[in-house]
Amino acid sequence: MTSTRAWTRVVAAIATTFGVLTAGAIGAGAAQASGAQTPTDVIAALSVAAIDDLRDQADGMPELADAASFGDVHRVHRWSHELIAGDASDPVTATDEWVAPVLSSAGEAVAIYRVWRETPDGTAEFAGVDGDAATAVALAEVDPSVTLISDPTIAAWYTLQGGVVTPVGSARFDDIRAATPIDQVAETVSARYAKNIRDAAPATGNSSAGWVWAGAGGLVIAMIAVGVGVRRRVSLG
Repeated sequence: MTSTRAWTRVVAAIATTFGVLTAGAIGAGAAQASGAQTPTDVIAALSVAAIDDLRDQADGMPELADAASFGDVHRVHRWSHELIAGDASDPVTATDEWVAPVLSSAGEAVAIYRVWRETPDGTAEFAGVDGDAATAVALAEVDPSVTLISDPTIAAWYTLQGGVVTPVGSARFDDIRAATPIDQVAETVSARYAKNIRDAAPATGNSSAGWVWAGAGGLVIAMIAVGVGVRRRVSLG
């Protein structure tokens, strides 16, 4: 039973890492196609009709009853495969997800609205609403030209500007709590991902532990290598 639980933890940790890496690889192709401008299908998804739907479905989120408009639209980025491996030379990858603060009639940010493309060649559509008003307020103050980063593994948001990473909103669950140079961020993020997988591995006293950890480490390295290869092929294409 212990061995089964240990394997479950390892698989879960690898799956989390693989999910983030895969999202980055998919987003890389879209980034080449759309550039910095907000695509028309994203703008269409952030419509007056979308605001009306928010107000109509505000039963569980009363703060949305006064939704009146959207603030600036931001494309969401993730940490790149290189940064997760400890290399800060190419730190982020664009995804097929965009966010915008939901504004009340008084112009106050009350929630974060998400749209996404399920596939790179799909059409942007509603993906959810985050009722974290504090982060919405902070997001509303971010210039849309600044790179916005989401780290879903710890529910954290950042901006990247001039080689410096700055938390957006609450840093309560974050390991980057203040403006930090990207090189240091690469060390922190890489160490955290490695620790998550080590913590999921069986204890060293288990006769199979060495093989489990070696296999997990090898698989993660392989996934990073494959992801980097995908991004490079997309860039050259």
